Amino acid sequence: MNITSDSIIQYSYFFLFLFSIIVLLDVLIRFKSPFKLKMFFLLIVISCIVINFCLFIRTGTDQYVFIIQIFKVVTGTSVVQLFTNLYFIQHKKLANIYIISSYTFYIFLIFYVLIVGYDTVFPKYNLLNSTGGQGGNSFNLPIYLNFFIYLDFIFFNLFSLYYIYNILFKFSFKNIYFKRIQIWTFCFFVFILMQLIFILLFNIIEIPKSNKIFVSIFFGLSLLLMVLYRPSFINKNGSKILFGFLFNRKDFSMDISEIDFNFHFFTNFYYKNKKADIVEFSSIMGVNKEIMFNYVYFTFSMSFDELINKTRIEYFVEIIKEPKYNSYTIEALAMEVGFSSRQRFYQPFKKYHGGNPSDLVDVLND
Repeated sequence: MNITSDSIIQYSYFFLFLFSIIVLLDVLIRFKSPFKLKMFFLLIVISCIVINFCLFIRTGTDQYVFIIQIFKVVTGTSVVQLFTNLYFIQHKKLANIYIISSYTFYIFLIFYVLIVGYDTVFPKYNLLNSTGGQGGNSFNLPIYLNFFIYLDFIFFNLFSLYYIYNILFKFSFKNIYFKRIQIWTFCFFVFILMQLIFILLFNIIEIPKSNKIFVSIFFGLSLLLMVLYRPSFINKNGSKILFGFLFNRKDFSMDISEIDFNFHFFTNFYYKNKKADIVEFSSIMGVNKEIMFNYVYFTFSMSFDELINKTRIEYFVEIIKEPKYNSYTIEALAMEVGFSSRQRFYQPFKKYHGGNPSDLVDVLND
């Protein structure tokens, strides 16, 4: 039996496909909570399963290239979401904007392919660039669509490198949890950096296609190993431990007095300020934004904006019981507790109290 380069590649893809299933079962069985983090891990592994299965069964260079591309995007966005929810909850809104924009573009791209035809977008002579990440070299697309593909690729790497830089070089916590996460994150750093280096080399130097494929197989295996050998404590308390912050409360809260915080925020009704934000309140407290965010998040289990809205709703429920506010409209009451408009008031009310404010007013008046 002759062992050729092509047969080794096929066996490798089949091995990665089987290994992906094993990792999927590991995540399903060992990862307990929270469901959101578990979902991101599962999306990464499921993407690996689909990609490697498509690469194993394809017989032509352009077969399944679009499916592979889509699931590479799912992998990238899931990694960003994973890092955001584990480490950088304060950047959640920005990350969500990127994720939604990315998925919106690729949904549009799917419709574009359906309209103009698969053979037009993926002509037979194109080769699948297995290490191209989310690049568009194998797509025959208009310039403006290629631009968005490259932009998506750039934003993914910017998010990843920014997160990893902070983890490796700006954060320092003296506990075993953080050390394990730091080592695990360093592996991600090497993984992403090496991918960028190889993508650059492949665009500068002429390299045989088989070598590119072997490199992509190595990266696929590395990603699966990183998921499989994630720090074990993440499986049970991923959302609570986060960097081990809960074991280092003094590291970020020692500069904030609980008495001072309660005085400025609650006693002085800072939350009623319609322009209330974490930057201004951090300045009032004499600390930086990062320290303030961590203090609020791990003291109240929510972000600063969520604490503002929740406190306003609680204050609203209190004041509508007072006779002097009986003549106030819902909008006037919303303005009184700190909301800039009636529209901005309804969603937080439903979230933290349930129902709508009119029903509550009616019940109290009966």
